[in-house]
Amino acid sequence: MSFVGHIRDLAAARRELETRRLLVVGGAPDADRSAFLDAVAREVADEAGLPVYRFRVADAGDRSGEAGRTPGEAADAVVEACRGVFVVHPCVVVVDGVPAGAADAVPTGTADGSLLAGLISAFAESESFLLVGSTDAREGASALPSDGCADGWALLTRAAVHCDRGDPRAAGPLLRRAVEAHQVAGDRRGEAWAVFLYGRMCRLRGRAEDARRLLHIARERFRAVGETPGEAWACGELARLATRSGAPDPDAFAEARRLHERVGDRRGAAWAHLWWTVARADEPGFPWREEFTNVQGRFHEVSDRLGTAWTLHHHALTLARADGTDGVGGTGGTGGTGERRREADRLFEGALALFEEADCPHGRAWTMLEYALRSPAHRFLNGEWAAEIRHVFHGIGDEAGEAWVDLAEAGPSPDGEPPYELACRYPTALLDTLGWTEAGEPLIPRAARDTQPEPRPGFPRPGDRDRPDDSGAHVRLTLLDDVPVPDVPARIALQVVPGPCHPWSTAPLPPLTARATSLGHAEIDPAHGVPADGAEFRFTPHRPGSHRLRFTVEDPATGTVLQQVEAEIDVVPSDPGPHRPTAPAPRPSARRA
Repeated sequence: MSFVGHIRDLAAARRELETRRLLVVGGAPDADRSAFLDAVAREVADEAGLPVYRFRVADAGDRSGEAGRTPGEAADAVVEACRGVFVVHPCVVVVDGVPAGAADAVPTGTADGSLLAGLISAFAESESFLLVGSTDAREGASALPSDGCADGWALLTRAAVHCDRGDPRAAGPLLRRAVEAHQVAGDRRGEAWAVFLYGRMCRLRGRAEDARRLLHIARERFRAVGETPGEAWACGELARLATRSGAPDPDAFAEARRLHERVGDRRGAAWAHLWWTVARADEPGFPWREEFTNVQGRFHEVSDRLGTAWTLHHHALTLARADGTDGVGGTGGTGGTGERRREADRLFEGALALFEEADCPHGRAWTMLEYALRSPAHRFLNGEWAAEIRHVFHGIGDEAGEAWVDLAEAGPSPDGEPPYELACRYPTALLDTLGWTEAGEPLIPRAARDTQPEPRPGFPRPGDRDRPDDSGAHVRLTLLDDVPVPDVPARIALQVVPGPCHPWSTAPLPPLTARATSLGHAEIDPAHGVPADGAEFRFTPHRPGSHRLRFTVEDPATGTVLQQVEAEIDVVPSDPGPHRPTAPAPRPSARRA
């Protein structure tokens, strides 16, 4: 990201805008800055044939009709005004009158942040051009953060947007770059937020142990720097992680909500209230109708469409699954069931529209699936309903979502066992909560939509469950030291473990060679080891993030590659304290000993 002042010529600014689609102008008096922004906007718009839209932060406060609006609230109003058509249809948007304090504020959560970060979030996936003007009138002064720090926060915002969309694949590289930027700037708060978002990304990808470790680290770092909003978000993510085991913890969500409310984080409190309600929605007698309505009102107050969409989704889901009561003494009977179904349809339709506006394919796919399952008329109107939903899941790489669509089409299995594609991704405790209606429609656990888990390495396929591979041998990797940190060697032990029926189980291992290769910014030494002698390698990463290592086991006598495995190891920015991680999970190739 680049920042230019009013003294730059129009040609340079125009080139910068066309390259980055973002231009931030500071250090200029109001009249000069506004004239400069107008000139750049006209030049780009005239050549590209695009419309120009202007916003002023002060005008956003005036239009609201609310006295005493804080800078953060005004920033939210501007970001909300810039969403929608300006993001979907290419145009040139000029946001002027940005106070310096609102431009460099610290993001406070997954969907919240400074005005600049919010604007970047709103335009992250658009083809529009964005020009931002800061009101700091001091000549030559830098009204916005330094390049390194601003890049770090912008990268965090972009990563959060990918996670919000349900597409965490692109978040990892952004977070690694963000950590580096914050380290260069010496920004401990930025590092804490990066670790938090990395933990959130791991939760989305179903890497429970990595997520739990990183979120605990992030919570402690937030406490160390006095970042209570971050501590509240970390508590909420840890509580969401617990739901994956099929045992939600409403008290943990309630504690996160109290923390958010203590620091005045209304958006964070709304999200914690939503997940608390979802955790209790299936309890007999719980007034879920009233709570969902309250949560919807909270999100409306902070203009959070994504939060509103998930609220409508879970409200509709609860209505569609209700057994004749609404949690506060509703009526049953055929008429009541029909009315609940119509109300659920309206809520599903509202959620679907909001997910589309917010560009959240993850929420859209799940809403389409649940709407189709709960509304037969809606499903039968579209003969390709399953293919359409699979296409949306496939677009974000969510194979687990596609597996749920397959289950919905196939119906319950005769033996009552979950399909392999689900069993290899989700914990047994979660799949045990899977239910079926009398019509043969699945009642998919709510927590299934919180993650997009990948298959567990080595999970036996259906044909192999009763025939364990006793005659084979596999590679076991063990991380011997604490959590790896940059530029500090960590020891990794490699063993070749033969099965009970393998010839090596009763004889010493031959002098095999294990060759180690780093597939990223790290060193591994020595290059070769002998498993029979206890092969041990020293892994030295040079930057935080996820690192891939490859180990190739060969028979030097014949030159044959017996097995090749890869492992991913997460490296945190600095040592958070003693911890003994689990062994990295090897991913075997097609060739095995």
